[in-house]
Amino acid sequence: MRKKQSSNSSRPAGKPAASRTLPRDARWQAGQQRPTRRPGILFFGACLFLFAAFLIYQLYQIQIIDHVVNAEKAAAQHFKRVTEEPRRGHIFDRNGVELAGTTYVHRIGITPKDVYSITKNVAKEQISEQIATILELPLQDVQNALAQTDESYIQLKKDVPRDQTELLRTYLLEHVIGGVRIDTEARRYYTNGSLGSEIIGFCRYDDGLLVGQLGVELQYNRLLTGQPGYMYVETDNYRSKGALPFSVPTSLRARHGQNLAVTLDINIQKIVQEELAKAVALYDVREGGEVIVMDPYTGDILAMASYPFFSSSDPTACPPGMDPDEWQGSDTASIEYLSANVWRNRAISDSYEPGSTMKALTLSMVLEEALAHEKSDVVCKPLTLYNWTINCVRRGGHGEENLELAFWRSCNPVFAQLSLNLGLDRFYSYIRSFGLMDKTGIDLPAESTGILHSTPTDIDMATLSFGESSTVTPLQMATSFCVFANGGKLVRPGVIRSVTDTDGAMVSERKPETLRQVISESTATRVREQLKGVVLYGTGSPAYVEGYSVAGKTSTSTDDDGDHTLSFAGIAPAENPQIVVLVVLDKPEDRNLTSKVAAKTCGRIIERTLAYQGVERVLSDSDVSRLTALTKVPDVRGLTLSEALRLLNEQGFRGESAALTMGDATLVKQQWPEPGTPLHNRSLVALYPVETPDMEQVAIPDFRGRTVQEAMTLAAESGLNILIDGSCLGIVASQDPLPVQLTESNEPGTAEAEPTGGAPDDDNLTDVGTDQDKTSDDNTDEVVEKLYRGDCVEVTFIEIEEELAQNGDAE
Repeated sequence: MRKKQSSNSSRPAGKPAASRTLPRDARWQAGQQRPTRRPGILFFGACLFLFAAFLIYQLYQIQIIDHVVNAEKAAAQHFKRVTEEPRRGHIFDRNGVELAGTTYVHRIGITPKDVYSITKNVAKEQISEQIATILELPLQDVQNALAQTDESYIQLKKDVPRDQTELLRTYLLEHVIGGVRIDTEARRYYTNGSLGSEIIGFCRYDDGLLVGQLGVELQYNRLLTGQPGYMYVETDNYRSKGALPFSVPTSLRARHGQNLAVTLDINIQKIVQEELAKAVALYDVREGGEVIVMDPYTGDILAMASYPFFSSSDPTACPPGMDPDEWQGSDTASIEYLSANVWRNRAISDSYEPGSTMKALTLSMVLEEALAHEKSDVVCKPLTLYNWTINCVRRGGHGEENLELAFWRSCNPVFAQLSLNLGLDRFYSYIRSFGLMDKTGIDLPAESTGILHSTPTDIDMATLSFGESSTVTPLQMATSFCVFANGGKLVRPGVIRSVTDTDGAMVSERKPETLRQVISESTATRVREQLKGVVLYGTGSPAYVEGYSVAGKTSTSTDDDGDHTLSFAGIAPAENPQIVVLVVLDKPEDRNLTSKVAAKTCGRIIERTLAYQGVERVLSDSDVSRLTALTKVPDVRGLTLSEALRLLNEQGFRGESAALTMGDATLVKQQWPEPGTPLHNRSLVALYPVETPDMEQVAIPDFRGRTVQEAMTLAAESGLNILIDGSCLGIVASQDPLPVQLTESNEPGTAEAEPTGGAPDDDNLTDVGTDQDKTSDDNTDEVVEKLYRGDCVEVTFIEIEEELAQNGDAE
């Protein structure tokens, strides 16, 4: 019998038994809490809302905020932006001679795995053969490059000429070959060589553009560069670096750089650099030198040079004084040396003690303030100021003299006393007015100023009155001397004359800028007359030029080590100035040299420049005497070449090494003309390293119809001298020997010579073969000679009026 279970045995404690049988809804009605889905729904809804908000935010970012960026990314997948680089502008001199321009070179490279034709059956071997033939490369080299399929780019050849590039481009287009890349790179070319390189500057290729590094190229880099253009094209891996055929590009054309015309005259620049180089070599000038030639009315820089020179085409070439075998050129040490010693335009960046050229400024202050006049009595004797004694170059001074003589003699104590009479305020007011306290404002980079005392005392003023204890830049001094040439005005110097566009249309033109009137026109004229006296009667006599009146002032300043800076500032012609020239020679080895060597160099530059400009010479009686005077050639045999050249120069002759193998220390064994031969000033003496040299024979040009200066120039160019018979006024009427035109004979080593009677024609001259030939025709029995370098041609002059009278054309 089944046992009856207890009704409470399986019921949980505390729960009524009826709950087991109640329906779910009845239980909720009975007071139990019903479960809800609301938290899950809310959570799900919140997540959905946040996700939607995130999507909306991202869409906003993509479509609105980052639209431009994403559009570029999308376009980049099937469009390519091709940059059209602008062509850099040209640089011309003041006469239109091109000094700098731009050309292009090409670089060829490949992506080996992509080099094949997509439309024609062209074998890879054929492609490699054609590429090697066009680029003139070894076939094996091209095949090896094409075999490196893992490489993304391999350069085949650089600096490829344009004709080769066009042949390759045509071949690739005809056969639809991809994987070959042609890169074009701009290159700057210069026609000036080493002429004016500090002014012109140079460029380097950086990130697809030519960037100016110095001079005008740097100062006007933005104008010269222009604005790049852009072209967007659909691309693949073939043809024209991926441009799809028949696709229509969108482009913004480049704006090419503008052209610049500088104020330099390349012919005057050549004169300046030739004479400066001669002076540095002849006088062994250790720190080089600077020369500036200016137009005093406009401020145009006609020439500016700093020695040593360099070439814009190869600015990192080995400079003078360095060992070519050890020179690197591109390393840091080389670049630092070039920047400090070669590329630096010291005419505007370095300063020097101006020395006695400052006396011209002090004199102008005194005359302008009417504190003295040219004939005023002054005393040249040692002046003691603050325990500092100022002495004249002549021991004890010159004593009593007038101001004019004190200026010609360059007496320091006199000008120190004049500055004290002016007083600090007036003196330094003029110093500022002359532009010595500020930059000149020239349109070149890296201009600096000199060093002047910020709170000067009387002793500072007194020493500055004759150019000591303060410094100026060469450009500041040249600009201040323009004041005496142009009627008392300070002008701003400049190197840019005009700017034109690519079609040659004028964009802008530099106008002369007068900064201020420093002194009156009458004072400027009076100072110029005193400067003229320095050349005629004083320390500047080596700058004398026959036919051109030169006004100028010498200067010698000494640093703490005892080294000298020699300079000369000149104005010419004195009556109607056309140019201002400043020559500075820094630290010659011979400390006994005076500023007369700078004056001589300046005189040569003035003479050649004015002759080039076509300025008429007017010969005085004194000029005629100087030109016709004869001096016996000294004996320089046994001296070194350097010593012989120096001695000949001191006595007014032009020495010349007749053998390329001669160095400065080579002994001179023979000279021609021989010692004791009477020659005119500046005549040529050829020097030889052996006692019996094989002397060069020269042809005889036609001097007839030329002035004395033209005849001297032609003689110098021909390696001859002229010997003047009588006066040198007028033009050459006859010469002995006669001019000859040499033509090669049929026999080797010989030449036939015959007199010529036509107008002067230098182009008719050719080389000479034998020692002496005689020839005659129906009209002449003259002996035709062939002369050696240094031989003389005797010339006779006739005045033009006399010639006209003889021809019956006196009226």
